[in-house]
Amino acid sequence: MPALVKPQAERGMILKDVPVPEIGKNDVLIRVLKTGICGTDVHIYQWDEWAQRRIHPPLVVGHEFMGMVERVGEAVDEFKPGDLVSGEGHIGCGHCFFCRTGLGHICRTMKIIGVDRDGCFARFISMPQSNVWRLKPGIPHEVAAIFDPYGNAMHTVMAQPVNGRTVAVIGAGAIGLMACAIANAAGALSVLVVEPHAHKREMAQKLGLPFTYDPREPGWEKALLERTPDGIGVDVALEMSGSAPGIHTAFKIVRAGGDVAMLGIPSTEVGINLAEEIIFKSVTVRGINGRLMYQTWYQCERFLLDHKLDLMPLITHQCGYKDFQDAFGLLERGEAVKIVMSWED
Repeated sequence: MPALVKPQAERGMILKDVPVPEIGKNDVLIRVLKTGICGTDVHIYQWDEWAQRRIHPPLVVGHEFMGMVERVGEAVDEFKPGDLVSGEGHIGCGHCFFCRTGLGHICRTMKIIGVDRDGCFARFISMPQSNVWRLKPGIPHEVAAIFDPYGNAMHTVMAQPVNGRTVAVIGAGAIGLMACAIANAAGALSVLVVEPHAHKREMAQKLGLPFTYDPREPGWEKALLERTPDGIGVDVALEMSGSAPGIHTAFKIVRAGGDVAMLGIPSTEVGINLAEEIIFKSVTVRGINGRLMYQTWYQCERFLLDHKLDLMPLITHQCGYKDFQDAFGLLERGEAVKIVMSWED
């Protein structure tokens, strides 16, 4: 079968034929129809420091997908051939303390498809039945393919109350923009977007979010604070950038007693003044990892089926899998928000 493979420890990927994965009695073989390209995939493509530490080639890459059930193992009773599905790419052990107490998303022996085991940039992928998600009618295939990052955004927003509160989103990449849309749909009093790149601020405005700020511009912070009650700061800061300036911005603009949720992953250690930025302000800080299994998935599904938000505008490009080089080039140059690749010939 065709697959996008990281063959060795160097920049790039190749398209090559690999064996169709075998399935165990509790597994589901899925014919992949659509896949999303994530920033993680770009890191693997570039073979940066993170990829060099984490990835062990050869590896089939990719972790965002939707497809159709091709075949099921003998013990699988929840799915049948022809079912349209997506999948939770974080595969926990199922029997540790975390997995058994509703915290499977932080299982200490977690295996992530496309990172720790072969992923979805291929004609077929094998997934445990427990990680397969049946898709409801009415959800576009392109959106179903990006439930993974959509779920990251949903988890970040829903980690604290946002209804009737002022929310700032720091970093308007694909997941940050999704978080903006979710917070807005969930009843935030206002959503304030902090993003240095003009085209990303423009995308936020196209989503109906007029209050965007360039952190490089003089006076931006004063202008943002004027949008908050009594100018005291935002109730909730969602840090999506993973950059040191973004992290410091989140703690600077959140009000005393406010909430900071952090999904962006810094590439190096970031120094924080705990006394001034957290303790004396009595700020609640939450680290966000993946998606809650499977509360987040139900929330993602409901928002779409109830027409609370439309994610299609964020999918700025679509292509066939044979054009993967062009797709990665667009992402490396910052010319795309979200790209969905088709695996249908």
